[in-house]
Amino acid sequence: MMRVRAVILKEFFHILRDPRSLTIIFIMPVVMILIYGHSISYDLKRIDATLIDFSRTPLSRQLFDSFSRNRYFAVREMPAVRQWSLAAAEKLLRQGAAKEIIIIPADFARRLSAGRRTSVGIVIDGSESNLANLISQYNEQALGDFNREYRHLDTLLSIRTQVHFNPEAKSTFFFVPGLMAVLMLMISAMLTSLSMSRERETGSIELLFISPLRAGEIVVGKAVPYILISLIAGGLILLFARFWFQIPIRGSMLVLFCFALIYIVCGLSLGILISTVASSQRVAMIAALLVTMLPSFLLSGFIFPLDSLPPLLRAVSAFVPATYFLRIIRGVILKGAGLQHFLFEGGMLILLSTVLLAAAVRKFSRQREALR
Repeated sequence: MMRVRAVILKEFFHILRDPRSLTIIFIMPVVMILIYGHSISYDLKRIDATLIDFSRTPLSRQLFDSFSRNRYFAVREMPAVRQWSLAAAEKLLRQGAAKEIIIIPADFARRLSAGRRTSVGIVIDGSESNLANLISQYNEQALGDFNREYRHLDTLLSIRTQVHFNPEAKSTFFFVPGLMAVLMLMISAMLTSLSMSRERETGSIELLFISPLRAGEIVVGKAVPYILISLIAGGLILLFARFWFQIPIRGSMLVLFCFALIYIVCGLSLGILISTVASSQRVAMIAALLVTMLPSFLLSGFIFPLDSLPPLLRAVSAFVPATYFLRIIRGVILKGAGLQHFLFEGGMLILLSTVLLAAAVRKFSRQREALR
């Protein structure tokens, strides 16, 4: 028992000498229960809809009010100029600024007044299959509110729905591009975090510290090879998604490459920043997984819509790089969206990359000065 006691005490001393790992072990479950508890929700709190009313009659306005009064809908009305309004509405759908387009036909009131059947056309963004199914259910609810006010019309009015970008509502079309974004961030962050931590463990980082290189030059030099490796890994993931899962690529590969390059730089910068505070490769790997996978799965819109998150977590999602790249990769691959549709997302990725890289360089410089 004395020998066992000695081993137990030795192991406790080892644990206490690595307080960062101990902190992660205790903090991780608390963080996960808080994030999972708030973010795992299939409730949809807001549906951005664009309505085009070609009828312009009191009856069509009542239908518009049925959607507007429904707490789930945020309805934007577009001028009823056929070619221009339909093109503008489709652009909003392609950008992700609207989840559906509601089209009231010109003969809407005339056919109903004559006792003839008519339908309201609705085009839904199907790039998020689960979301598209929920939107269809809420549409039926809004139509039910209208039919309760005009009971004599309930057998005459119906909804004719079209699902764009994913007409078969395949879940792989929704999940696979999202997984690509999560994996690219995780790979790029882990590569650089492990590389720097390994040099610290072996003591070779001190050779870099005493070299004439500036901190920024060291950080950039360490990152560039991993940019190439991450791009190759991302290309392999894309090829696998295209030919194994039959995911269509409707947009420009050049546009996707440009945004992916910025996204990878953001992930590498995050990895370098993690490595400057991690005491070992093990801590660096756990931290990289915690910082990339958990927020990317739960707080980026990958599985659950951002509108279902509470305000605090929605604010946190603004600092998650995958939040912006998910919109880009789904928009380019599934919707065929172009560069002009994602200027805001691209700008945010550049901003995050710059901030993370600057923070990593500053932290690296302080550590270098401390050892001199």
